[in-house]
Amino acid sequence: MAQRAWVSTTLIFLLVITAGAGIYFYQSLSSDLTQLESAHEEALSEAERLQQELSRARQRLTQRSTSADRLEARLNEAQQSLINAAKELEASQGQIENLESHIDDLDASLSASQTLASARGDQLAQSQARVAELEIRIASLDSSRQELESSLSAAREQQAQNEVQIDKLSEELKATRATLAQARDQLAQKESTLEEVAEERKSVAEQYREAREQLALQQARSRSASETVKELEARLQRERSAMNNLQTHLQALSDEKQTLVSRLEDGTTVIKLPENIVFNSGSARIGKSGRETLQLLTTALESFPGHLISVQGHSDSRPISPRLQDRYLTNWELSAARAASAVRVLRDNGIAPERMQAVGYADTRPLVKETDAASRRMNRRIEVLLYPDRFTVKAHPGLTTH
Repeated sequence: MAQRAWVSTTLIFLLVITAGAGIYFYQSLSSDLTQLESAHEEALSEAERLQQELSRARQRLTQRSTSADRLEARLNEAQQSLINAAKELEASQGQIENLESHIDDLDASLSASQTLASARGDQLAQSQARVAELEIRIASLDSSRQELESSLSAAREQQAQNEVQIDKLSEELKATRATLAQARDQLAQKESTLEEVAEERKSVAEQYREAREQLALQQARSRSASETVKELEARLQRERSAMNNLQTHLQALSDEKQTLVSRLEDGTTVIKLPENIVFNSGSARIGKSGRETLQLLTTALESFPGHLISVQGHSDSRPISPRLQDRYLTNWELSAARAASAVRVLRDNGIAPERMQAVGYADTRPLVKETDAASRRMNRRIEVLLYPDRFTVKAHPGLTTH
């Protein structure tokens, strides 16, 4: 009886443990997928422990069976009890088999759950990696968006400034075009007037020159044989040729459209040398190009051996700049210094000093009224006047008689 009770207790204990394990596994399986792996490990551990207990119980049962064989005689008396116990054991074994089958089902479910969890874990890892990539991409796109927004904001500000500037420039352009149109009209009128005056002047000058030449020829015929008509004609031809060549060379050096070589009513020849082909602005120093120009003038003066040469300096009306006032206090000093510099170069090129004079007029004899940089530039010049030897020398009346 004690043995039967022990066996029953053992079986009940095993049943209770097995049932508790089954319930535990069942509840653990149905709880949360995130705890499934831990529950599975605990279930496996518990199953191993139960299997070990069952194995030990079976071993003990085997040992008890062996003892029962040995004690068969004594067990015969308890055979009925043993049969009953066997029946109970059989029922218990059926329950155990049922529990083992349930455990197998649970193992299969657990395996499937592990497989599913593993697959979901892989998917989760891939999803996490994808999320990480997307987060990096989003961060990059966000940074690019901020940069683009900043650039767009700067571009809009610049566009607004440009539009304002364009409006201002448009207004200035309109005003400039209107002023330019007026200036062109005025220039056209002045050019027309200038052309008329030039034609008139040229006609009068040509008539006077022809009359003078005829008079000179008539005078030559009445003179002694020392100066023949042929020599006078040759001298006049040389003068004209020299002045024409000089005019051509000077016109090539200067961008001015006016005549640079002309004659006055009294026969005085006037050679105008613009500042830009002889001097630098605000300076009386003659550079290389200026010396070449004066060399051309020297060649032309060889055809006027008996003329007095007056070199006259002219400036515009602007005051001398402060940086030049230590050398040229006023435009008088600057114009006189320029005339003197030109006389020195002519002397160095072979012109007799006693034939020359240097005069400074500053801004007292302008060519044109000064209204802008171009008109001021026209007034900055030196003029070389050739006075004929047999005519009365008159004061130079300025541009109005050229």
